[in-house]
Amino acid sequence: MANIRFIPPQMGPVTDYSNRALTTGPLRLLIKDIGVLITALPYLPLVFFPITLTSAKQDGHSRWASFRDIAIQALLCLIELILLILFIPTLVSLPGLIFIAALIASILLIKLVAWPTQGPRLVDSAVDGGIPPVPHERPTERWIFINGICTGRSGLQRNINHISLLFGRKVLGIHNQSYGMIGDIIECLLQRCLLYSTMDVRVAVEVVKEHLVDPEVRKVVLLAHSQGGIIASMVVDHLLTELSGECMGKLEIYTFGSAASHFHDPPINTTTSVESSPCIPYIEHYANEYDMVPRWGVLYAVKRVLTNRYAGKVYVRMGATGHMFVDHYLDPIFLSPKQARSKTGPATNMKQVNGHMPEEEAIEDADSLLNALVDVDVGVEERRAQKARKRLVQVKSSGQDHAHSAPAAKGVGGHGVNGTHELLNNVHCDDVDDLMTILDDNNGKTVKELSRLWQYLGGAEP
Repeated sequence: MANIRFIPPQMGPVTDYSNRALTTGPLRLLIKDIGVLITALPYLPLVFFPITLTSAKQDGHSRWASFRDIAIQALLCLIELILLILFIPTLVSLPGLIFIAALIASILLIKLVAWPTQGPRLVDSAVDGGIPPVPHERPTERWIFINGICTGRSGLQRNINHISLLFGRKVLGIHNQSYGMIGDIIECLLQRCLLYSTMDVRVAVEVVKEHLVDPEVRKVVLLAHSQGGIIASMVVDHLLTELSGECMGKLEIYTFGSAASHFHDPPINTTTSVESSPCIPYIEHYANEYDMVPRWGVLYAVKRVLTNRYAGKVYVRMGATGHMFVDHYLDPIFLSPKQARSKTGPATNMKQVNGHMPEEEAIEDADSLLNALVDVDVGVEERRAQKARKRLVQVKSSGQDHAHSAPAAKGVGGHGVNGTHELLNNVHCDDVDDLMTILDDNNGKTVKELSRLWQYLGGAEP
């Protein structure tokens, strides 16, 4: 039976802090981020393991496209590594204009090499073969997927096709285009530390917003992998400033191996209760313990940056390696071991009932991860509670000073400086202790009792 570490949602005012990019200087944050990334580099070789024979599940064209994308990614990594090594010497030795020309030429070379792996920004799932049938149209529901680093157009197509087969839905893929591993990591740093909205972020904001404001749409499910988690978190940041709570309440978010350093989900109303309802009702993060990317992203943010808000439930597969979306996340989590070992994927192993696959079929195996009892990470919550207690003492002390010196300026929500201090002053240490007692509700439960995403398996409805 798999060992699953569970970290509950971080709800309540005691954890309602902004992400570090809003409270820390960009240069300092960039240096810190690079340092954390370096400490995670020993796990880099493990992103490919365990190796599974996914090529057996593909036709000839898809197999060729996969090999082509792998070769191009390897070439890009080699080119970028050479350019990275030469960057400082050329910066010091070459005249300014010549260096700028060389830099532009290098960027154009990378774009040229990466071009065959790229395509349209938006891609629809295309399930062939009729096993199971093409997912039924759901006019009031939208499923969207954002891919991670080093993913070409063929990889995106395989990912959304697999999601479509597994959950019985049509899926729209937003292509987070790749420019090689090093180039993608640099882009991640710009997004995390400078909050830079790349083209992928801008496209995702537009697509998700379009569906959320559509009165005919009642549910928008957003899935993201790797760097896609950063993009998803930035999409949330943008939309929270533009859309109503009613619109945001349609959204559900599920990330896998997320590289995001923060995830916002403020409470619907400004209450001091730790049980206040979140604006986005469902957010879940799935991570492998020895996957380098979440060790830099979600796992580091949740476990080490204790004053940083990272909304949503976190499920950690302890002892697990690998970063591939299908092979190391979707299949091991949502298929039984027998189904995951099949060369044909989920399609031929799930019986159909009225055109849909019952969710029970995916968890009939006693060794399924969905049947695993979760191990609540009490240590993280205790350290977070201790930080919160110290924070509350500081806020109460500074709040008294501001009450005598600062004007009652109104800000977002009508609180302003004094209002915010007054709100936090109403939070007692007993409320922090209540956060710990909530953990008891999760002890002894299985993944399927806590998770929502699995309830969509085979076209089912939660």
